[in-house]
Amino acid sequence: MQTFNHTERSVLLGRSVADSSLESLLVDGKYEDVLRSAPARLVFGTDLDSSASFSTVSPFDPEFSPSDIQPLIQSLVRQYVLREGPSAWSDITAIGACCLCAFMETNWTGPELRLDPAQLLPGPLPSQWQESHISIAPIDLPEGADKHEIGRREQSRVYLGAVQSEQRTELDQALLRMLEADGEEAYALTPRPLYLHFARVLLVDLPRELREERDKMAPSGLWWAARAVLAQQSLLDYPAQSLLDQIIELFDTAREYMPKVPAGVMLDSVRSVDDTRAKHVDEARVPQLDKVMEDEPIDTEHVDDAAPVPEPNSSNSDAWDNVSVADRELWARFLLELGVVYSQHSMPLDSKRMVKLAQDASGLQWQMTGARGKRTRFQTFDTTQLVLLAKSARRVDRDTHEAAPEALELNDDVLLEHLEFTDPDTEISNPADLQTIDKCMLLAFCLNVQNENPAHGLTSEQMLPFVTRVLQHTGNWSVYTMALLLRSRLERSKTRTVERATLQLQQLVDQITHPLPGSEEAGAGERMQYVFALSLPSQWALERELAEQFISLGVVRSALDIFERLQMWDDVISCYTMLGQTEVAERIVRSELEKTPDRPKLWCILGDLTKDPKHWHHAWEVSGHRYARAMRTLGSYNFAKYEFAESVECYENAVRLNPLYENSWYILGCASMSIEQWDKAARAFLHVVSIDENNGESWNNLATAYLRMGPEYRTRALHALREAVKFLHDSWRVWSNFMHVSLSLGMLSLSVQAMGRLVDLRAGKMGADCVDLDVLRSIISAVSHGAAFAGMSEADAKAKEQRLISQIDSLLVRKIEARITSSAPVWRAMADYWFWRNDFTHCLDCYIKAYR
Repeated sequence: MQTFNHTERSVLLGRSVADSSLESLLVDGKYEDVLRSAPARLVFGTDLDSSASFSTVSPFDPEFSPSDIQPLIQSLVRQYVLREGPSAWSDITAIGACCLCAFMETNWTGPELRLDPAQLLPGPLPSQWQESHISIAPIDLPEGADKHEIGRREQSRVYLGAVQSEQRTELDQALLRMLEADGEEAYALTPRPLYLHFARVLLVDLPRELREERDKMAPSGLWWAARAVLAQQSLLDYPAQSLLDQIIELFDTAREYMPKVPAGVMLDSVRSVDDTRAKHVDEARVPQLDKVMEDEPIDTEHVDDAAPVPEPNSSNSDAWDNVSVADRELWARFLLELGVVYSQHSMPLDSKRMVKLAQDASGLQWQMTGARGKRTRFQTFDTTQLVLLAKSARRVDRDTHEAAPEALELNDDVLLEHLEFTDPDTEISNPADLQTIDKCMLLAFCLNVQNENPAHGLTSEQMLPFVTRVLQHTGNWSVYTMALLLRSRLERSKTRTVERATLQLQQLVDQITHPLPGSEEAGAGERMQYVFALSLPSQWALERELAEQFISLGVVRSALDIFERLQMWDDVISCYTMLGQTEVAERIVRSELEKTPDRPKLWCILGDLTKDPKHWHHAWEVSGHRYARAMRTLGSYNFAKYEFAESVECYENAVRLNPLYENSWYILGCASMSIEQWDKAARAFLHVVSIDENNGESWNNLATAYLRMGPEYRTRALHALREAVKFLHDSWRVWSNFMHVSLSLGMLSLSVQAMGRLVDLRAGKMGADCVDLDVLRSIISAVSHGAAFAGMSEADAKAKEQRLISQIDSLLVRKIEARITSSAPVWRAMADYWFWRNDFTHCLDCYIKAYR
């Protein structure tokens, strides 16, 4: 099987290519040189004149529109392949990858790229669609002023916010509409979407015959195509299921061209381990619900506030020992990027699986441990501090200096800048540097801790050692930026560190939008080298985080200025609501609608302000029944008005467009239950738990729907309730349902355990009423009369009887007798049990207490 060649591997990993080819320019970040090269001019038709013949609409035709760009470039690609032969695909892939990198540089990493993508097109198009720029000089600060002072510069970007010509505005809006998916709108102010459109045309949307030829001659195009679709996904208000499916499909196909996986590595597929995440419910899992084992114990001693405990994470890399370093590096990057994809789509189990496999391929060793030391300046005794020990499989040898962002000092009068450890162990206080890919993995593990645990201080304390370990040595610009961003997120909730968190966030925004004069900047090639292996936010998302931080500090006006400039109207409304000026927000939205009356998002926002459903209906019509948010909002409105049938209809339209939106499925299920459409409710809640398996309410509601669907669904209901009690451990109603359903199925062991938990939860308030006397009598009767063992062999019946006797003894003595003293019926029921056990002393004692 063909695999990626050496040049393709180098380009994918961002390594230098030892020639003057397009790939070498691409790796070095010289995107303008690539896009102005002779092959690129042929692919885009830059030098064509009006005498040229076109099989599509001519770019010299006044009717040429943005939708004609794709067929034009694809026809030019065909001509270029015919002219250069199969070897042309390496150039085409490099050009497509360069367009993607130019888009990422413009919107994610910087530095400023001067080349307007419209200049690549032929004929009058460059002048017709020419973009406008803003030239902003940094504001001079007074002598002695802090260079990190918030607001030292006007927060504007060279492209974002520039007033474009009418033709350029129409071009950008048309391209952004093409980038929409599953009824989710792309960010309206995305600069230069034409670059991403070029990337999709050259990498993703090739005709089938061209795509098949490309996959044979330049299979790395599949990997670049997955990256391009992920960039498109990042523009949407909410992730689209269709794009996620496309990303995974591209990665799965690219896997066929990867080096052979060593024996012992379980990687049959890169797809999600939970197939129910697909657009349609995977019924393959449902038969497993009928295999609930009664003997499996339930956790009835659950502790809700326990700290998340790190799992052992030593690398299981023995299987990779005989694999070359080059192959291991490629597999580590491939699996890590997949893990980042799953993480960005809130799929932590799949993300952890892929990142762990990437760790095995890389050979990274890490361990969370404790070390005694001091955290504050005036601390007189040592306490145990959580630290992370990590070691790369290969020694790090950096000869060149990498320009990293500035990490601001804490400068606090109580907290130390760094932990001071009692034991001067160099592995803790001065550890060796890590490979850059290993740093990316530690940041991925850090984000996975956040995705798998609730937002509280214990989670933050567990995440911080990952970030601290990465920041101990400077390195790649993007990796260091991501680590500083994560540190800012963790520190902004603490009074002693919130100032640094805010200033650091401001500095991260400024280093991209307005670097300090004379500052040493990392080049585009370095910034782009690992950007796809990180969850780095876009520039506008980063500014949005800064604005949200201002709000948390009470600086609402400053946040409002940022939101208005970024045209994030939902956040603008929130700010004006905080300021008590909702009428101003409505006036702004109506003003924007006068400019663009066909934007469904603005009509939805107006509906949110006025609570008038006609605006949501209008948004739905304007979008051509393609804007999912309109149906989600209208469905929520109908649900609040108890118009459940209408709500179900709205949410069915919404999930048909984008089935990845968890809350839509949940409310659809609740509305369906309200009108007793139990099969529809069950399907909805199955979707919810396939997206988020930790949603206890959905498991409980799923069980309710199954119970209403008939006796044949009771086993499935029991399975759902088993899952529900894991997450709703203190809900007596869920335990009561679980007890009754398990009893109806003859699973007495589960009933006994559930009754014990009910006594724990309710005995203090309810007394004897916490014991369901009918259930207790049914359990005792089934055991004493042998009904629990019907149809079983003598040996099996004897073994089951012993297990049940042990459980019932514990329930009666440790749970009920210890808490219930005033219920004669309960004492009589227990007396009957002890009589059957021939424990006459215990039986007599129960009868005496019942009489009293």
